[in-house]
Amino acid sequence: MPVSLYVDCVCGNYVGAVAEGDKLIEYRVEKKNTTVPIGSVFKGRVENVLCGMQAAFVNVGLSRNGYLSADDMLMDKAEIEGKVDIPSALDLKEGDEIMVQAVKDPAGNKGVRLTRHLSFAGRYVVFLPTFSFVGVSRKITDEKTREKLLKIAEKFCPKGKGIIIRTAGETARKGDIKREIRFLQEQYEDIEENFKTAKPATCIYEEGNVGIRLLRDVYSEDVEKFVVSDRELFDKLMLYAKRRDKALKSKLKFYDKKIDMFRYYGLSVSVDNMLSSSVPLENGAYIVIDKTEAMTVIDVNTGKFTGEDSLEETVYKTNLLAAVEIARQLRLRNISGIIVVDFIDMCDREHNEELLRVLGEELKQDRERCQVIGMTPLGLVEITRKKRRRESVSALVKDCPYCQGTGHIESNDYIVMQIRTELFNVFANGYNNAKIDLNVEIADYVLAKKSLKADVERIWTNKRVYLIPHKTYHQQFFMVKGDNAEAMDVPDKAILLL
Repeated sequence: MPVSLYVDCVCGNYVGAVAEGDKLIEYRVEKKNTTVPIGSVFKGRVENVLCGMQAAFVNVGLSRNGYLSADDMLMDKAEIEGKVDIPSALDLKEGDEIMVQAVKDPAGNKGVRLTRHLSFAGRYVVFLPTFSFVGVSRKITDEKTREKLLKIAEKFCPKGKGIIIRTAGETARKGDIKREIRFLQEQYEDIEENFKTAKPATCIYEEGNVGIRLLRDVYSEDVEKFVVSDRELFDKLMLYAKRRDKALKSKLKFYDKKIDMFRYYGLSVSVDNMLSSSVPLENGAYIVIDKTEAMTVIDVNTGKFTGEDSLEETVYKTNLLAAVEIARQLRLRNISGIIVVDFIDMCDREHNEELLRVLGEELKQDRERCQVIGMTPLGLVEITRKKRRRESVSALVKDCPYCQGTGHIESNDYIVMQIRTELFNVFANGYNNAKIDLNVEIADYVLAKKSLKADVERIWTNKRVYLIPHKTYHQQFFMVKGDNAEAMDVPDKAILLL
């Protein structure tokens, strides 16, 4: 299926996307003029060392100190684990000036995650300046091809350094791999020189923007077009194409139409759908994606799909469709960490095995490392996905100022219960009357349900309680004020509870 790449510049943001046919499979938003932490290198100053956790907080010039752990690695640890000695302790003290690279985006109150084990990705290789190691991407499975690429890596790898051949290196020419290794090595040497003269807590190397990363990580001969709306970025990519990839030159398109790029190419609906927790499948079934503090939970439902065969076949077909869509949604929304999927229960063992196989195959298309752990006794499928950048949806939404991100607001009954509690407090403090400023809908609810009628008739028999409804008040907001005046000052819209 043809692949298309898009980079739009909108309101000071770079918006990058990858589509297969008319389906969006990746979507990223980042500030145009802000340093992208991931992959960037800093001259940091150690502010605090946590010996018990073998970690340290490092000032790198960002809004919060970065967190450095002894075993943090930028590249996939699985590529080198057991093959090289990875330090398990930090030999640092407060005030030390060290070179660090960003591993993961800041999250919540946590600063950017850092590592001292630097790595620099090119199109064909990953250069490891701190490890003497050569390897080949695990996604290249053919043994003969792996042996061939391993020999190339060993031949061109600088002494004392490391090289991992990336998936794109499978079809690359030896000369291209050699030139890229030399380029990355020279880039690192420049960074070392910058480190010597730079002030502490400054960035000494910035990772490329989303457009450059799409060229490096996604672009291949399968790409049909690469559409860019930012003239500066387009010129950079065109210069690269003229020097190193003439085939790219014909695929680069500058977008200057007056209509929004994603709407023009029919992708805006896919972007809007990312905000919904429910994702429809082509047969009428759907999946529901819910985010919790510890994990992401995905539920599969048959919806309107009833099938034409047996119940087992209906469920099996739905689960297979869901597996394909789940893999796409994880990549599109950049959902990482622990993911638990509640597929519809199936009795046939072969169906369960085939479901796990299909899910695993689909996840292999993801550039981030994914692993299907298996199916629990309760029929839940566990997945892990490597986390580096924030979720795509986080750039499109913010926490609701009313529910504070909980996803719900208080019920009418609970708000009335709170009002009742405040009335008790007001009268206990010696006031004879009370005024309640509240949302008009809650006021109507109190009157219609006669929620406070029993208290007014039995407990507050000699008290006056006025409701003052406001159309502009949020449902959860109210104020209860005590009043001892003989003639209370209330607006015409005030309602006396009898």
